[in-house]
Amino acid sequence: MKKIAIILLLISLFQNYLGQCYLDRHNTTWYDGWISCQTSPSPNPARGNSHWVQYNLGESYVLHELFIWNTNAPDLLDWGMQEIAVDVSFDGITWTEIGTYTLNQATGFNRYEGEFITDLNSVKAQYVLITGLNNYGGACYGLSEVKINVDNTVGIKEETCIKANVYPNPFNEKLTLSVRSVCTEGSIFYSIVDALGRVIIEKSIINTGDEKNILLGDRLEPGIYFIMLQNGQTYSRIKVIKN
Repeated sequence: MKKIAIILLLISLFQNYLGQCYLDRHNTTWYDGWISCQTSPSPNPARGNSHWVQYNLGESYVLHELFIWNTNAPDLLDWGMQEIAVDVSFDGITWTEIGTYTLNQATGFNRYEGEFITDLNSVKAQYVLITGLNNYGGACYGLSEVKINVDNTVGIKEETCIKANVYPNPFNEKLTLSVRSVCTEGSIFYSIVDALGRVIIEKSIINTGDEKNILLGDRLEPGIYFIMLQNGQTYSRIKVIKN
């Protein structure tokens, strides 16, 4: 099961072609994003009256990396959120706080690519709530775009069949992936995904039940990456860091 990304343009999913010329960039118009100029009662009573935006993903997902593009209009950069709280819910009624985070101010250029905020640590949820605790001094609060990497929870079998390890981790130049599947035959598919959800490497190996050692890392820049493994209906996911 391959991880997918839910990209949430804050006006409408149909504006995707207007909001971005490139997948990981956002334009410089304020009306392609979400703006709040007055507080309102939050879906999470603990947040009171606040500037907030709630996402209903339509069904429950296993949530992974969260990325945010702040307000990117050159004259309205101070509308961008500075500190946010992130809460999730399975039913939209009971909320769990993931944490509070500081966002960088956007650049005001159309090459702006947003930023990685946090790993949601495979929490299962249908609703994601982002609350602005403060901004960069503007009269309103805003965001341009949100992306969450997810796995659909339907039919997922966790990784007990795939035995995988990486070393060293963190690494400087070379990384060894040691992998085998003990449950099913067929190829083991593996990919390396960067912190923005972009696939850097995607390959497969024939599963013989024996351990395979694969040398990786020489094409990677310093940063955070995720090795995604799939064999049949089982999958595994490993976080690695290159110094």
